Amino acid sequence: MDLTEPLLHISPPLSGADGESDLRALFLRNFVTRAHIGVYDRERAGDQRLRFNLCVHLQPPFDWHDQLTDVLDYDRLRQGILDILGEGHVNLLETLAERIVDFCLGYPQVQSVHLQIIKLEAHDDCEVGYETRRRR
Repeated sequence: MDLTEPLLHISPPLSGADGESDLRALFLRNFVTRAHIGVYDRERAGDQRLRFNLCVHLQPPFDWHDQLTDVLDYDRLRQGILDILGEGHVNLLETLAERIVDFCLGYPQVQSVHLQIIKLEAHDDCEVGYETRRRR
């Protein structure tokens, strides 16, 4: 994972950094759901929409035999985010992001995680958010 890449580019890489010639990634793009998040009174009064862009870079071995049991299922990643959100109110996007990154890195086949979370309703004139990348 090249940390000099521009942020906001959430997608599988086309070419490798650090001499890697075989890169594989799994991603969720534009996953929108509601969450109880925020420190302000107006945020604590209800939930708000968040958009998640998540890319996990996988590490070998890539011994996939066309079986779901051989891969990290993207539905597990999506459900993991929903489960974390279901645990209750979170004050900060940074805290939520760390929980999601830690969850993803709990899978042994995940080499690195790139996560972007956007609050879609925080302001009428812009989107705000948090983005992080972490490698094992």
